[in-house]
Amino acid sequence: MKVKKYIQFIKESSEYSLVCVMIELNVNNWDAICSHIDPNDVYYDENDPTYGIQDNPHLSLFYGLHKQVTTEEVFSIIERYVGNEPIKIEVSGIDIFENENFDVIKLNVVKTDLLQKLNSALSKLPNSNEFPDYQPHITIAYVKNSAGRKYINPEYKNNFETNSLCYSKPNGEKIYFEIS
Repeated sequence: MKVKKYIQFIKESSEYSLVCVMIELNVNNWDAICSHIDPNDVYYDENDPTYGIQDNPHLSLFYGLHKQVTTEEVFSIIERYVGNEPIKIEVSGIDIFENENFDVIKLNVVKTDLLQKLNSALSKLPNSNEFPDYQPHITIAYVKNSAGRKYINPEYKNNFETNSLCYSKPNGEKIYFEIS
């Protein structure tokens, strides 16, 4: 695998205590998918800008890595499991996670061997993951508690391919790994 590394800062002034490895997705119809969300249903938290409608479609491989996890450790895992072919993502419906304060509207992603292996390998690095049962998904939006049920659509299907993985570091830096 040849890696093209480039860096972007989310917020140079912010520090995050936990970090994420994710698959970046170019979803051509993302605006159309999000346009079905009623703005009156959207959940916002003025102290946390990550809520609301998502503008960066991605599939988290693992959330909760500690600050000391290095780029080299993450790259080693990606290199071990990801070949030279694009990563294929199969969507099998729109569903929700229900929480006390909000619902998460999400695209269900079929758990492949590759996704499970990456998640399992990343989980061996120092982490504080609160969700041991890996459920691959692509978050569409956070909506107010109990507002999510009307968006469930088990018939929605889609497929994506991607060549981009991202290691989102605690200082807001994003390091991208491009598969070629």
